[in-house]
Amino acid sequence: MTVDIATLREEAFQLVGRFITRADPGRLEEWATLGLTMTQLRALFLLRAEPALPAGGLAERLGITPSTLTRVVDRLVRHDLIERVPDADDRRLVRHYLSTRGADVVESIERSGRQRMNELFSRLDDAQLARLVEALRDVNAAGDALESELSGVAV
Repeated sequence: MTVDIATLREEAFQLVGRFITRADPGRLEEWATLGLTMTQLRALFLLRAEPALPAGGLAERLGITPSTLTRVVDRLVRHDLIERVPDADDRRLVRHYLSTRGADVVESIERSGRQRMNELFSRLDDAQLARLVEALRDVNAAGDALESELSGVAV
């Protein structure tokens, strides 16, 4: 039996959507109660991974314009989720950091997502989990290659 690649891609697309919907409702619910946009949420997680980003670096990594970033950051500052701190060596630069509350929010969202994922993964046997990890490595490698091609940087 020959498998049509378009059919496989469509099934993969559908399965990824179902997986995300099933695997992460707690994190999505917690995020929704905060009233944050996806870009604001991404900014929080990005600043946890890369603290002290200046506005230009933050806008670039989020894929938004500097004027959009200003609105995003203003709202996060108003909600005491991030802090703007002038750079000690170059006062023209402003660095962005998670506030204590912002770090707590990110940790809480991640903890609820991890708990749900642990529940889901515990239902797989060792061989199934190993296959999943191998497939996810392949998908991430393909994603890295695609991002590299799009940015013009070799991996």
